[in-house]
Amino acid sequence: MDAATTATADNTAISHDAEPATGVGDLVRIRELGRGDGDVVDVVFAGLSPHSRYLRFQAPIAELSAATRRSLTALDGRTHVALAAFVQDCPIGIVRIMDLEDGRGELAVEVVDRWQGCAVGTRLLQAARNRAAELGYRELVGEMLVVNAAAYAAVRRAFPVTQVRRHGSELTMSMAVEGEPAAASPTQGLVA
Repeated sequence: MDAATTATADNTAISHDAEPATGVGDLVRIRELGRGDGDVVDVVFAGLSPHSRYLRFQAPIAELSAATRRSLTALDGRTHVALAAFVQDCPIGIVRIMDLEDGRGELAVEVVDRWQGCAVGTRLLQAARNRAAELGYRELVGEMLVVNAAAYAAVRRAFPVTQVRRHGSELTMSMAVEGEPAAASPTQGLVA
């Protein structure tokens, strides 16, 4: 595939070709969302298959309720932060940090199906880790289903110190914000 790219000030490149590629760093731009970015939440949700929605929300969700949408767009840049990945101004994923107090935040991420497996989730998690450090968080926590091996691998790439506890079909992950990104690690023994 031949894609023209333009470098930006933060060394992220924006592609002039919107096809998924392994070298996603050359295509993706990440920016923080604000209260007026509800359309970004809608586009990303629409790009999730029923299976991806189940993995993200741990329940079968056909559409966002008004209350859930309000909650997901109630961003203040401190206690609720969301960063989105874009390709040619089209949103392809979101990661969010919600304050839990005492230097801890809850982490959640979703990537539209078409871009899964292209390192978008890893890039979003790394951006969230950096933003969390700027905001003074020491630890991020998140829950995921045991069968979500791709999300588990992305977390391990972005966070070098990760503690994992299994509770039935769910994993609870505690991720230290400091340190260098971890290398990918196998998920054997965690996937049911």
